[in-house]
Amino acid sequence: MAFIIMTTTLIQRGLLAAALTAAALGAHAADFTFNGNINFHNDVVQIDFSVDAPTTIKLWTDSWQGGLNFDPLLTLFAADGSQVAGGSNDDNDSIGVGQGYYDSGLLLTTLAGHYRLTLTAASNEAIGPLLANGFTYSADAPIALSNWVQPSSDINKGDQKGGFWRVHLDGASMAVAVPEPSTYAMLLAGLLAGLLVIGCMGGRRRHS
Repeated sequence: MAFIIMTTTLIQRGLLAAALTAAALGAHAADFTFNGNINFHNDVVQIDFSVDAPTTIKLWTDSWQGGLNFDPLLTLFAADGSQVAGGSNDDNDSIGVGQGYYDSGLLLTTLAGHYRLTLTAASNEAIGPLLANGFTYSADAPIALSNWVQPSSDINKGDQKGGFWRVHLDGASMAVAVPEPSTYAMLLAGLLAGLLVIGCMGGRRRHS
């Protein structure tokens, strides 16, 4: 278990180092779009991005789709894990094209440096000012979205059950989605299985 934790930490550090290197190369501001699916009410999507020079950044979702999918919440953290002032929003459909009433949006001026953007299902809010503190539902047993009644949903309509999400970043120099812990576990399991096969093959050759 200690080996798995250490390996996961090294992979995370490697991703951060790659992100910082890309930013250091002076990448120009661009638009980035990420999308995927969450399965449970306490899932947390994380995206790392950098901004080379002070500029205006737009961050928004356009995935609520009239209640077909869950009500998203965006929260922005600095590189040290502290929440950025004004960097949390549940409902703001005035930032980007295609947003619906319950979509989330952030408009931040003179932003520069390295950041982590999180996307959760409202009202799974960050606890306190630090990312390390987790979120409101972090300690809960996962509830499948199909069985969860989101606070902003209409219980009579049974809406907001879909797990699709999409996030846009306008003005970032680089951006990369952070793999979920389950993805790290699968990668590590594949690596260990490969090493085991290689070890067995080597043992058979020596025996021959």
